[in-house]
Amino acid sequence: MECPKCSSAMETRNYGRKISIQRCTNCFGLWCKPDVLLEMKKEWMSEALDRGDPSVGKKYDKVEDVQCPECHITMDKVADKKQTHIWYESCPNCEGMFFDAGEFSDLKYDTLLDRLRDLIKGRRK
Repeated sequence: MECPKCSSAMETRNYGRKISIQRCTNCFGLWCKPDVLLEMKKEWMSEALDRGDPSVGKKYDKVEDVQCPECHITMDKVADKKQTHIWYESCPNCEGMFFDAGEFSDLKYDTLLDRLRDLIKGRRK
């Protein structure tokens, strides 16, 4: 599998018995399905899978026309409903999601600081 943002190789990373994701070997973006994301949100310390630099992840927010690494169709650009400063890509066909480095760690914890980030970053167009 190839990273939809930087075209580097993706590697399988496992955490516990229920979590298996793909992580980019270069930009450290994460690829997973919705059911795995739910498990990641529940699992203690699963943010260890998101080891990339958030400042690098922010640079990749600007990449346009991101292709699904499974279906090879253009993914939708979406913002999390609760934390609108978190922007990620979602495949309309297979429902896979790609999070840039640092986005999952931010998504897992909803804090007061996140509300401020929502105001500063604004909504995704």
